[in-house]
Amino acid sequence: MLGKNKISALEFYNDNQLNEIYFDQAQNRLIPEVNSNKKFLTSTNNNSPKKNKKIDDNSNNFSNNSDIKNSLSNDLITPVFSTNNALANLAKRNEQLMTNNSHPNNLLEKFIPLDQIISQAKILASQCQTLEELKKVVNEFDGCNLKKMATNTVFADGNPQSQIMVIGEAPGNHEDLKGVPFCGDSGQMLDDMLRAINLKRSQNYYITNVIFWRPPGNRRPTDEELSICRPFVERHIELFKPKIIVIVGATAMSALLNIDEPITKIRGQIIDYSPQFLTQTSKVMTIFHPSFLMRQSAKKKLAWQDMLTLENFIQNNS
Repeated sequence: MLGKNKISALEFYNDNQLNEIYFDQAQNRLIPEVNSNKKFLTSTNNNSPKKNKKIDDNSNNFSNNSDIKNSLSNDLITPVFSTNNALANLAKRNEQLMTNNSHPNNLLEKFIPLDQIISQAKILASQCQTLEELKKVVNEFDGCNLKKMATNTVFADGNPQSQIMVIGEAPGNHEDLKGVPFCGDSGQMLDDMLRAINLKRSQNYYITNVIFWRPPGNRRPTDEELSICRPFVERHIELFKPKIIVIVGATAMSALLNIDEPITKIRGQIIDYSPQFLTQTSKVMTIFHPSFLMRQSAKKKLAWQDMLTLENFIQNNS
């Protein structure tokens, strides 16, 4: 988004009719003045009496070297516009923003406070009656800056008719390219872990994230980004109606359970989940993120214990 100082600069250029910022090539406003001065000097010299032949000879010498003079003058007065392309792009972007604000979800194109963006997300999410409607709304939503830098919106995968909902943190590089959650190395490991207790993605569980767009550099999502996506995540859970939610990783755990406890204290426990947006209590269980297990292989034993706990719950509640 354009800052206020950049908008003020654009207004200055527009008010003073400096339209060259809309063009990629630099416009030199000094040359016409220099040419005018040259004409004035030439006219003055022509009207001046010739004092002696020596001066005339010198004038001829200078006249013969007019090309050199012009070259030197132009070199001296021609500015180097190192930011010319940036100014042109900025002006074009501003013009586009001024004429492209008709879409009701087009929040990136306007200066809107965070609380208003969240309120708009809540309204849009509450209007969705099916998972397909929610997916469409999330795809069209422009209130999160992450979308501007992402390749794809990563909504969900798996069986929407199952009773197990797996929720992770955010898309990575592979997920961003394919538009599918947990399709990279971490996803392969997670599928293997769940397959070990006879759970297949295509049949037995449904998988999504608390963020729908990849954060640059795979960084942790900010609190603002999590807050913007939360209305859609909550509506996602509400529409799916899971019997149990498997939370993958500390970031997703903190976002969903709103707790600051370390994941090592929460993992493997099946607890009640009854936030205000749900009409009925569900169960949640937190497990280590596969990317963490890849770095800390000693924790895989605990991860396997968590899988056995999940398997036992499913068998007793099927």
